[in-house]
Amino acid sequence: MQKINNPVLIHHIMLRRKAYDELMRWKENTDKPLLVYGQRQVGKTFIIEQFAKDNFKNYIYANLNEDGRFRSIFEQSDRTVDNIILSISTVRGIEHIDDEDTLIFLDEIQDCPEALSSLKSFNKDGRYRVIASGSMLGLTENLVTRKKKKGVVPEPISPMGDAKVMQMTSLDFEEFLWANGIPQKAIDKVRDFIKDQKEIDKPLFEQFSNLFRIFQITGGMPASVQEFVNDKSTFARSSDELEDIVSQIGRDITKYNTPENAIRTMECFRSIPYQLAGTNKKFQYSRISPNTISPKNTRKAADTYMENLLWIKHAGYGNFCYGLTEIASPVKNNIKTDVFKIYLSDTGILTHMYGDMAVRATFSADTSYNMGSIVENAVAESLMKCGLTPTYYVNNKGQARMEIDFVVELFTGLVAIEVKSGKDRNGPSINKVTEHFKIDRRVMFEDSNIYIDDKGIEHYPLFVSAFFDSLDNKPGYL
Repeated sequence: MQKINNPVLIHHIMLRRKAYDELMRWKENTDKPLLVYGQRQVGKTFIIEQFAKDNFKNYIYANLNEDGRFRSIFEQSDRTVDNIILSISTVRGIEHIDDEDTLIFLDEIQDCPEALSSLKSFNKDGRYRVIASGSMLGLTENLVTRKKKKGVVPEPISPMGDAKVMQMTSLDFEEFLWANGIPQKAIDKVRDFIKDQKEIDKPLFEQFSNLFRIFQITGGMPASVQEFVNDKSTFARSSDELEDIVSQIGRDITKYNTPENAIRTMECFRSIPYQLAGTNKKFQYSRISPNTISPKNTRKAADTYMENLLWIKHAGYGNFCYGLTEIASPVKNNIKTDVFKIYLSDTGILTHMYGDMAVRATFSADTSYNMGSIVENAVAESLMKCGLTPTYYVNNKGQARMEIDFVVELFTGLVAIEVKSGKDRNGPSINKVTEHFKIDRRVMFEDSNIYIDDKGIEHYPLFVSAFFDSLDNKPGYL
C-alpha cells in the first residue's frame, strides 16, 4: 500500500473519537446551538468538520481568529438571525442557505465575543443548526462584557442555557486502544472482568498493561498518538509532536495574557512537573520561583499567582485536585479551596517534560526510577475523563495520620483510592482510613491483576482507572 503523507488524512482514517457519538446525539436530540470547548489540538475542528461532511448536505465553516470578513458579520449593529444569514450568504457568495440541511460551524469563537453572544439569537430562532468551538473561552481579555480589573479571576464563559455545552479532551485510554487496533470485543471482555471483580486473562492483562505504559508516554493528543501508530518502533516522532504542543501552550500563554501575566503563567506551568515529583504533591508557591518566594509569604504569593493558575485550569492544560477537611459525603462541602494538587491534563505532555529518562523508565517499567508522579497523573487524568472529580485527603498529625491519593463519589458511595507505581504493596493509609471515616469502598491501583484482599480492599491494574465507570454499579434507570 502506498504510504499516505498527508497527516490530516491519516488522522481521519485512523482515530475514532467518542466525541463523534456525542455530536450525533446532539443532532438527534436538540435544536440548540452546540458549544464545544477544550484545550488546543485535541481534535475539535477535525471531528466537527468530519461530522458536518457526514451528516449535512451543506456546511459553512469560518475560523473567527483568521477570517476578518466573517468576523465582521457579528460585529455589525444589526445581529438578528436573518441579517446574520444574509451577511453570510453575501460574504460567501451563497444564493440560499438551506435552514434544514446546513450546518454553520464557527471555529475559534473566543476571538469574536459578538459571535458567542449570537448563540442566544440562534437558539431563540431555532431554524439553523450551529456549532461553535473554542479553545480559550473565558480567557481572552475583555471577552464579552468582562473588564480588566485587578484581582478579578477570568472564568469560562457560559452560554447561559442558550447552547448545549460539550467538553472535548485528548484521547482517553479506550480511544487509544481503538487507535492501536484493539478489538471492541476485547475491551468489553476486560470491562466484564472489572465489573465481576475477577482476574483478567493473562494475555489481555499484559497487553492492556503494556499499552497503558505507552499511553503515559504518547499521551492522548491526536498528533502524538497518530505518529506512534504510524511507526511503533520509536517514540521520537511522537515526542516531536509533544514538543510542538508544549511550544503552542507557550504561545497561547503569551497571546492570551498581559506580558507580566504571561511570565507568571509560564512559571506556574513549568513548575507543575516538579510540584508533582515532590514527596508532598500539594502545589506550593515556593516551588514556582524558589529565589523570590518563601513559605512565610505564601498568602501574598497566592494573591499574585492564583489568577495565573486558574488560567492554566480554564485553558484546559491543568486538572485541579482539591484537598479535603474530612472524608464525608457530599465531598464538595469539605473542599479546601486553597489546598490543591495540579495534574497536567495529558500525561504524555508531563512525561515529555520530564525527559528521555522518564520515557525509558516508563516504557520498561523500571521501578528504580521514581515514576510516582507520572502514574498518579495518569490515574487522575483517567478518573477525570470518566467524568469524575477526584479530591484527596492528607492528615500529618496524630493517630489519624494518613494520605489518601484520591477520594471520589460514585452512585454506590465514597471510594478511597491509593496509587502504587513500584513493587511496594504496603498501604498503611488505605488500611486504616475506615477507622476514622465512613468509606464505602477502598481501591488500590497497582501493577497487579484484580483481586480483593482479606481486608476488603479492591486491587486493580493501573489501567482499570480508565474504566472506572465500570466499577459504579448504577441501577438501570440512571
